[in-house]
Amino acid sequence: MENHELTLRETARGIAVRTAVLGVGGILLSAVVAAEVMKAAGTLMKIAAGTSLVLIGGGMAAWEVKKVQRRLSAPRVQPQLI
Repeated sequence: MENHELTLRETARGIAVRTAVLGVGGILLSAVVAAEVMKAAGTLMKIAAGTSLVLIGGGMAAWEVKKVQRRLSAPRVQPQLI
């Protein structure tokens, strides 16, 4: 076996290559994670908007039903001829 010592230049080149690979990998991984988080946030916003519309619609329907119930339960007054 040969005893091959690394020079400072070879060590620096190895560190630079590893740094570049890790940097590019980190950028790609963070881009994928960011895309998934944005997709999840969009889905949550759609769910929140849908829930709000259903609640508003239900409130309006309940208000209309109460209005009709009050109208039907009110005593009817017949006009009187004088």
